[in-house]
Amino acid sequence: MHQNKSIEGKNGLSPREASRYLGLSVPTLQRLKREGLSPAYIKIGEKNSKVIYPIKELDKWLEKNLKKVAV
Repeated sequence: MHQNKSIEGKNGLSPREASRYLGLSVPTLQRLKREGLSPAYIKIGEKNSKVIYPIKELDKWLEKNLKKVAV
């Protein structure tokens, strides 16, 4: 799991923080979300909604998308 002092003690991350956590750009994470390929997220509100990515879901997504390479 990625450790970062700015996310210590948090359960969920903003799209910008989640992008940094995953090593992706914000536009790439947005594209994955539009295509239904992003990590699971929580949408709060309807109009001007806020999106939160639970860290546990980010870790699951990373594990699922991990490419194993033979050495």
